[in-house]
Amino acid sequence: MYKVPLLKMYPANNGDSFLIKIDSPHPQAILVDGGYVSTFKNHILSDLKKLNEQGLCLDLVISTHIDADHISGLIEFFKQNGHSGSPKIISVKNVWHNSVRSIGTSSSDNIEVDDLELLTEIKRQGFPSPSENETAISEISAKQGSSLAALLLSGDYQWNMCSGSQSINCEDTPDFNFGEHIQLQIISPQLDRLKQLHIWWIKELRRHGFIGELGTNEIFDDAFEFLCADKRLNLNNPTLISASTSDLLEDLYEPDTSETNASSIAFIANIGQARLLFLGDAFAEDIEAQLKKLVNTNSLIFDAIKISHHGSLHSTSPSLLGLIDAPAFLISSNGKKHNHPDIEVLKAIVDRPCKFTRTLYFNYSTPASKELKNYKSKSGASFTIFENATNWIDLNMESL
Repeated sequence: MYKVPLLKMYPANNGDSFLIKIDSPHPQAILVDGGYVSTFKNHILSDLKKLNEQGLCLDLVISTHIDADHISGLIEFFKQNGHSGSPKIISVKNVWHNSVRSIGTSSSDNIEVDDLELLTEIKRQGFPSPSENETAISEISAKQGSSLAALLLSGDYQWNMCSGSQSINCEDTPDFNFGEHIQLQIISPQLDRLKQLHIWWIKELRRHGFIGELGTNEIFDDAFEFLCADKRLNLNNPTLISASTSDLLEDLYEPDTSETNASSIAFIANIGQARLLFLGDAFAEDIEAQLKKLVNTNSLIFDAIKISHHGSLHSTSPSLLGLIDAPAFLISSNGKKHNHPDIEVLKAIVDRPCKFTRTLYFNYSTPASKELKNYKSKSGASFTIFENATNWIDLNMESL
């Protein structure tokens, strides 16, 4: 019998990192994002060593998008793991990651001296620290180092089904099958979203004074990923929120506008009889449109849903919640940056009528999770709250 997978949600500060483990009939594992460098060193590394001791590999590593709170830990992992042919931690069969060479660029490697100095300075700045209030000592190895793209190339990893020259997207990337009963369906990003990110990248380089042609060598990979990850967008709209007395998501929702979030890889994992929905930081509108293409139904019930963008009210629309549901929801954030998750999203999840009990898993205790513990669903639907849920989650307990 094919068992429902186990999930682990790592404490990744304001970021994301998940390990999916399938124990039988053939043990397999998927790592989705890596949080920060400290997330990898303090939490992920020991689990990967255990998997290796058990004779397992990572069948797939997914970098959903280029934000520091998702990718920094993966960079540290691949730095330590070394070459794919002789891994120091664990063998990795496949990697999904959309970097600049995956989404399109010119083939010229001609770089003027001034341009080289600019790219070098962007690379030197590296990734931002997880928080202004936290020490950056554990993050220092992410600075002045290789991008994930450069590490995958030098390590000769199977990257985006080849060597990273094509993108993972929901339009022309086929379903990914491994094992007899495991299939991943990609539902984000759209090709236009990747083109928009590439256009932003070119404009940003020009704004910094780059005048030459774009190339495909490692310094471009570094500059692209570091610049994307350090992009600081304030998606909160205090004017709207302070002017409104409503606490309803339908009154407060405004779509995300971040190019990096728009490029996020989101997918459905069909594992045996279980269906998991992992949304990264993807746009609600993109997810809804793609789900409607894939299925002929007005409602989609999954065994677990990883909510988009740490529960931001800019990434979960009332319309999307009208389409999807699950007995288990995963919310990843410590609540210390951008105030995620937003209580309006959590209330909207539990307010919907439901015949089963929803369980909301938080990897930290946050102001929003504490408030939700004392909240009663407007529809009378039953729900439970688990805070500091960083151990293995057994979906057999939640499966319908």
